[in-house]
Amino acid sequence: MSIKTINLTPDPRILRMLGQIELKGWQCIAELVDNSIDAMLKTKSSSKTNEIEIQIPSRVEIERNIPLSIRDNGTGMTEDELENCLKAGYTSQSTDNLGLFGMGFNIATARLGDVVEVWTSTKEMDHEIGVRIDLIEMQRTKSFVRELLRRKKTFAVSGTSIEISKFHPRAEKLLNKQHIQKELNRIYSKKLLDEYKISIKTNQVQLKPFEFCVWSEERSVIYQGEEIHAVQHFNHDFDDRHYCARCFIWIDEYEADITTQTVCPNCNLADMVQARKINIKGWVGIQRYNDLEHYGINIIRNGRIIKKLDKSLFTWQDRYNKNNGEPIKDYPIDTTAQGGRIVGEIIADFITPTYTKDSFEETDKHWLDSVEVVRGKGPLQPKIAESLQFTRNQSPLAKLFYGYRKSFPVGLKNLIPGNKAGQGLYSEAKKWADLFYEGDPDYQSDTKWYEAVLNAEFPVDDSGIDPTIMDNTPPAAEGEQNTGDATNDSNPTPSANAAQDQDLYPGRKIHLADKELDLRPTLNEMPYRLAIYNYWPTVDFKSPIIFEAIQASKFNVYVNNNHPLFKDFADGWEDLVLMEISTRFYEKLNNLDIWPLSRIYYELKNKYFGEKMLSVQALVSEAKALITDIQNYLVNEVSGQPLVQLPVLSPEQLKTLKQNYLQIEAKSLQDVDTILTTTEFLKYMDYSYIIDFAKSNPSLIYDDNYFALPYDTLDDSDIKTRQLEQYNGYLGDIKWFIFDLSNYTDVLVKQQRNLIIRNRFSLEFLNSKVS
Repeated sequence: MSIKTINLTPDPRILRMLGQIELKGWQCIAELVDNSIDAMLKTKSSSKTNEIEIQIPSRVEIERNIPLSIRDNGTGMTEDELENCLKAGYTSQSTDNLGLFGMGFNIATARLGDVVEVWTSTKEMDHEIGVRIDLIEMQRTKSFVRELLRRKKTFAVSGTSIEISKFHPRAEKLLNKQHIQKELNRIYSKKLLDEYKISIKTNQVQLKPFEFCVWSEERSVIYQGEEIHAVQHFNHDFDDRHYCARCFIWIDEYEADITTQTVCPNCNLADMVQARKINIKGWVGIQRYNDLEHYGINIIRNGRIIKKLDKSLFTWQDRYNKNNGEPIKDYPIDTTAQGGRIVGEIIADFITPTYTKDSFEETDKHWLDSVEVVRGKGPLQPKIAESLQFTRNQSPLAKLFYGYRKSFPVGLKNLIPGNKAGQGLYSEAKKWADLFYEGDPDYQSDTKWYEAVLNAEFPVDDSGIDPTIMDNTPPAAEGEQNTGDATNDSNPTPSANAAQDQDLYPGRKIHLADKELDLRPTLNEMPYRLAIYNYWPTVDFKSPIIFEAIQASKFNVYVNNNHPLFKDFADGWEDLVLMEISTRFYEKLNNLDIWPLSRIYYELKNKYFGEKMLSVQALVSEAKALITDIQNYLVNEVSGQPLVQLPVLSPEQLKTLKQNYLQIEAKSLQDVDTILTTTEFLKYMDYSYIIDFAKSNPSLIYDDNYFALPYDTLDDSDIKTRQLEQYNGYLGDIKWFIFDLSNYTDVLVKQQRNLIIRNRFSLEFLNSKVS
């Protein structure tokens, strides 16, 4: 009996149907770029620059059928390699490719157009070979057979080009050049492109791989006596695993005595089973600014960023069923007003992404083990971890959590930029980050941010200095300037030519700041450069601010702390300096009707001391941030202690508790009495109640619990009562910001200016006393 054969080649319309798979435009381009990069990873030349050029047609060009092209100078392909790469479903045995599926090329091209031409040449060839794929023609003829084409070599040495044309209607929307450029910048790691000297250009615009704006590795904070650096590295090897490159699956890791001849349980073959190394490495670090969205960890496979700003590692998953299977959110919990700042990169080449390459199987055992390398077995929150019987978490992510979980107080304690008044420069830090991302050379290092950290750490506070001790001054400490003997001249005139051995301004001087006051391009005048000192003169100067000319526009400025102005009024030196500089600018101008003195003063203050202006929005946000931080402290740090006196909620407060519990937990609150036994219930209460609770429970927040202010440690009951009244007054001022000032019109804000200024001091004082 004769055996009849049948042809099982699929219908060519399947290739067109692949184009219906939902890939975004940038994903289509990236899939083809991945193929080019794969070819480049085969060789690592010390001199050659690997180039990939993408040319995306405009809308008009799409209408004219000008092709989209991707061209590289990689190794090129032989006839067999070209044939294999164009087959739907083909895969190589390589473990290092960015591409995983042979379908990737077919899906990406079919998504955009019906005609694809591929041309390639190796360095040994003196010509190019190519294939033209016309899906409509192939469907008409029902044939997968394509003619192998030849043409004169156009590559300098070797390479491959892909051209897509006869576009689908959806291509116009998919091929957004700006969006594609932005996305490509975010999906290839800088390490990959640098290591293999890969240059990618889209319509002649160079791809700039994304880099996190993080603190340098030398920066650190101290937590419980331990120095915690702002960047933490990790590198961990697991046992090898076996993988079927045909079926794209890991073979059961619990199988005993695995050999390279192990049969895949899916295809029952051994030829594509490989032993692959399992390694997890990377880093986690602290961003130089907080953001409500822009934080998280990039997860990278073979240089391709599979998940961007992933936040899943900030939630503890109950893998060991110690919390009834319930996850626990660890971060951010203390900085809900400012957002998070922990970022990083996890390089996990063993993960198998989806065909869209923006996700992967996160329940894989080795991925779960990898997560524990980065964030440890237990929750990041120490008290919660202890309550679940976990040992102290020493993972890289846990260390960052310990040292950097809070965003105030500003300064060195939490590595947060601020100003001299102790206010956080959260918005300003973001603006500097924008300049970092734009490539501004002055903002690539963290110097600007660190100067602001130091600025906040050493505020203007001279209460500890005795101005009467002037003679026999000890050697100057770092940052101070000692001067010589006193002079009897009671009214010296500033001079730039004073003799070096004669000090015209005797007394104690402490350097405050260096300022460059520059109004260019608004005013076309040279800036003034000032070195500003706190000054306690040993002679009687009549001026509160003294300018000593060094050069035409360079001065030493002495803030005369002996002057009555600083004793009798609340004025600071900043406004006085601005008045003087405003006058000097004013004297140079001719158009005084356009530039009166008041306008010059405003422009200077807005540019250089904007944080001291009465910004209602900023004050309200800072007040809310403080109360939110108190709330998080009481919920996360104190919740293990039963309350001595159970709170009694009004009907309206009880309603707030139940509504917020439902919103946050997605279930109804069944046992109100139990939740009220600890501070856990505060998680679901509003600002007003948190403030009232803090007033009623001073023992929970003072005496270095939250505020470094004495209460229980005071042994005199009258003093204790007066101190509590004072503290509650401060909290009342904070409540006024949130519930009254936030609703004021501009007219009311102007009328209540003095009250705003007074209450601002309460906010600044409490922020400065956070322990």
